[in-house]
Amino acid sequence: MPRFLRRALLVLAGLVLATAGFDAATYDARAWQADYARLKQDMAQGYANLDWIAAHRRLDLAALDRQTTAALDGAHSHVRAFLALRRFTRAFNDPHLRLVPGERPVMPAAAVADAAPAPAAVAVEADPPAGKDCAAAGYEEGDHAFHFPFAGLAGWTPMRTGDFPTGLLGDLGVLRIAQFGEDAYATACRQVFRPGIGGRELQLAVRELEERRLVEAIGELRARGARRLLVDVSGNGGGSEWVTEVVALLTDRSLSRAQPRRVAPACDRSIVWRGAAAPCPVLEPEGERLTLQGRGVWTGPVWILADHHTASASEDFVAWLQQNKVARVLGQTTAGAGCGYVNGGGRTRLRASPFDVRMPNCARFLDNGTNEIEGIAPDVVLPMDGDATDQARALVAAISR
Repeated sequence: MPRFLRRALLVLAGLVLATAGFDAATYDARAWQADYARLKQDMAQGYANLDWIAAHRRLDLAALDRQTTAALDGAHSHVRAFLALRRFTRAFNDPHLRLVPGERPVMPAAAVADAAPAPAAVAVEADPPAGKDCAAAGYEEGDHAFHFPFAGLAGWTPMRTGDFPTGLLGDLGVLRIAQFGEDAYATACRQVFRPGIGGRELQLAVRELEERRLVEAIGELRARGARRLLVDVSGNGGGSEWVTEVVALLTDRSLSRAQPRRVAPACDRSIVWRGAAAPCPVLEPEGERLTLQGRGVWTGPVWILADHHTASASEDFVAWLQQNKVARVLGQTTAGAGCGYVNGGGRTRLRASPFDVRMPNCARFLDNGTNEIEGIAPDVVLPMDGDATDQARALVAAISR
């Protein structure tokens, strides 16, 4: 080994050891345990899926608590403590419960007890400015293209590209909706952006533009002879409440489904971490059903293509159309993200590290009583991974039934 490389490796090894030494020297188990105690309290009172997971997935909360407490006590470093909390959150197998970077500087563990209280809340604008441009407003251009191998199908005719790609397969029109979040359409954002526009106003302006494009795409498919419609939401990770407006485009019927339920505990539920039954539910009582009147932009038969990455708002899309028998679903069971963050959801700030824990504060249930975090099963199972030829053949067989 060359001498300079040996020296470089020695320097790197020294840096790693120094960093590890600093990590261990500054670790304070009490600070991490305080974070964990606050997280458990927040979850007991504000984690929408806690009761479902304990009752239906049989997650032993008391055993998980003992394991996590012991891991934090014996961590001896911030890295191992972080990994212990990550194991804790992952035990719930809920895509909306996760560790996320916090928007603040790291505070030394020794200074946690001396931290100044947060300033009192101040009044904020009803719709604060979005920013100087679309990038500052958080808009990026998503990948809108087809990923399912439609191009390998005999008779496939590609049509529209851009935000909502389309194609024809005989009398089957195919429409791709890769995102239900307006912030994934940066080009559209730039077309409607103006200086001083509010964040919510910008979101609605992008939504209006994209909805017009969806209507045009559907109309174009119908004009080219489509009598059936396949909406491809595979890989669609969700978005906003815009999803219900898209649902309304695909039928002229009046639809209904169970209303999402938000967290609203009426008691202290902290005993759940000792293995005891909660004295009150974490969710509000079931309310009246939601209704949605279709606009009838499309009124023919509908198929939906979904996969394990179809999540969150996209699962709402699937549920509305499947449960009301507007559409049949092809593909795989959806991701099981379910309802997410109403008004930002719940959040626990960790003081011993630069991370927070986000948690969903609402839950959606299917008409059979199942929480959407269990995923939505397709009517017809299709391979969505592996050999493209097998995928294409399976799709043709399914839509030919």
